Order: sequence, then structure tokens, then C-alpha cells
Amino acid sequence: MANAYKNIWVADATTTVKTVYTCPTETVALVKSISAYNTHATATPDWTLTVTQSSSGSDFIYKIIASVPAKGKKEFLEGDESTLLVLEESDVLKFTTTATSANISVSVLQQDRT
Repeated sequence: MANAYKNIWVADATTTVKTVYTCPTETVALVKSISAYNTHATATPDWTLTVTQSSSGSDFIYKIIASVPAKGKKEFLEGDESTLLVLEESDVLKFTTTATSANISVSVLQQDRT
């Protein structure tokens, strides 16, 4: 089993659903950080992080962060909530914002199961 650390950067997320990360075949992904930065100068958008579970084909809202300040940064995995998100083969992380201009960073440890 090989381990690989990955940083995924997605720039300029918009109001359409944006796929941020898809867990590779024969892999388990341990997501340690999901950060988003509001690049808009005045808008205070709501952000939604969704997980598509490949085994069921269903989308699940993982977390909603409301009214993110202009030029503000938020972490989806912090505090008293879950600080680690486990994704299985072909699970997908998706991000949506109510206003344009968000940059997303995801830090992942991928464990190859072959």
C-alpha cells in the first residue's frame, strides 16, 4: 500500500456545481483540510460542500457555511466537527457558491489499496 500526499487547488469556483476532487480507483482518501477563500470584493456568499457516495450514487450535503465575508477564508473540517473526511473509491467532493469567485484548497492523503 503506497501513500501519496496531494494538494488540490481549484480557482474561480462559480454558482454551478464544481467537482473539486474524485477519489481514484483502488484508493482510500483521507481528507485533512478543505479550505475556501472568497475572492469577491463585496459579496458574502453561502458555500455548500457535497459528497457523492459512489456506492449509492447519492449526493449528501456535508456542510454549508453561510455569509462568508468578502476576502474571507473558511475551513470545512475544523473545531468540534469532523476534522477528517474519509472518501472511498470514486467518491466525489463538490463545491457550490451563491456568488462567483471562490478558490478551494483540498489536502488529501491517498492510500493505494493495490
